[in-house]
This record gives sequence, structure tokens and C-alpha cells, in this order.
Amino acid sequence: MELKPVINKAAMVVENELKTLVIADLHLGIEAVLRQKGVNIGSQTAKMLDMVTACVKEKEPDAIVLLGDIKHAVPQISFTDRKDVPQFLAALAEYAPVYIAKGNHDSQLANLLPEACKTRHEVHLKSTRGFIFDNVGYTHGHTWPSPDLFSVNFMLIGHNHPQIRLASSQSNYAKLKSVWIRAKCDYKAVESHYGEISNWSDPWIILMPAFNEISGGVTFNTPGIKLLGPIASKLLRQEDMEVYLLDGTYIGKAYDL
Repeated sequence: MELKPVINKAAMVVENELKTLVIADLHLGIEAVLRQKGVNIGSQTAKMLDMVTACVKEKEPDAIVLLGDIKHAVPQISFTDRKDVPQFLAALAEYAPVYIAKGNHDSQLANLLPEACKTRHEVHLKSTRGFIFDNVGYTHGHTWPSPDLFSVNFMLIGHNHPQIRLASSQSNYAKLKSVWIRAKCDYKAVESHYGEISNWSDPWIILMPAFNEISGGVTFNTPGIKLLGPIASKLLRQEDMEVYLLDGTYIGKAYDL
């Protein structure tokens, strides 16, 4: 099994029996919420669809996995959601089956799925507790995952939108960069919640960067930062979190940066 980032894109290709393209945190429609706060940004939906489609055409996956937060508005469905979300998902389903791990922003998402009879491939909405596909675990990360996900070697999650702050010692300049985070679980923490896990495989947990570039994120090299969701905040060995840039370059452990 191989996990390969799509170079300089917030997307991962998982190759096992199948080739799967994985993307997290689209947050379609976030621009409408930002406008209400005085930040005027035009719709990014068409741009993101072009970016995802480019990844699909380049990698030609057998399946597409979306790790939750497809839409942004909660708990309601916005006017633009009713048009944009079904069209976005239907466009992806022309290339491959789409599997969605439901996220905390995905209330009523079942009402926005495209009609199966109108797409080449089906769109599957999965549980908030995650699912296993081609021997890899997938979940959004805002809830306790199903214990079955600890039986595979890799679990991919979204939700935190990991970033790091890169600062110059010569000036006050600092820049936020989206990153991948790779970490292991503390088995005692897992056991304290689930009890003994008989099929424990000590999986690598991969925290996916947000695909939506304007959705913000958690800065992992900020002292005292509070991570989001039970996996990141309660189960991971935070002192050992490895940081990788979007091109796959390893730059060290989060707490050392």
C-alpha cells in the first residue's frame, strides 16, 4: 500500500487494490458566511471544482473519498447549497464512485445528494463514525470513530485544517502554510475509551489539510494550541506529530518548529 500526496495540492492518492483520491474540507459556500462578516469574496465553488477535477484527471482514480464538511453553512441549507452541492458532487461522480465521510458541517447533506439515476457513478454518504474502504480507515474527525478503524494500518481524517506558522528570525514576517500531519495514537487513551481492541494495528493517523484555501485552520506549532475532535485532542501522541509540506517534504515535529 502506498500513500502519495498530489504535489502542492491538499489531496492524497491511496494505492492498494484500488487507486483512491482523498480530499477533505471543501466547505462549499463559505463565501456567503464571510460576506455576512464583512469579507467580500466571490464564489469559489467553480474554482474548487476545477481544482478537484484537475486532480481526478491527472490521477485517474477508481474512487473518490471526501472527508466531510462538503458544505459550510450549519445547521441550515443555504440557497446556494441547494444548487452548488448537488452539481459539484454530480460532476465528480461522472469520473468515479464518490464516498463521503459525513462531517460536522454536513447536516441535511443527504438532501443534497445528486439523483443516482442522473450520474454515471453513485455518491455514497457514510456514517460520522467513519468507514473502511480498500483496507484504509476514513472519518472526518469530529466524533469518536468506529473501533473497526483501528484494525487497519492507516486512518485519514479531516476537521482540523492543519497549518504551521513559518516566521523569520530577521523580521516580524510570518506565513501560514497548510501541511499534512502524521501521528500515532496513545493506546492507553484508546483503551480508556473503547476498552481493549482485539484487532489493534497501531495505525498511522494522517490529518488532511483543508482543500478550501480560505477556510482557515489550526496552527499546530502554536504553544498550547487546542486541537479539534476526540481523535486529535484525546488520542494522538501530540509530542510526536510529524509535519509535511504539501509537496511531501518532511520538516520536523510540530512542537519543534
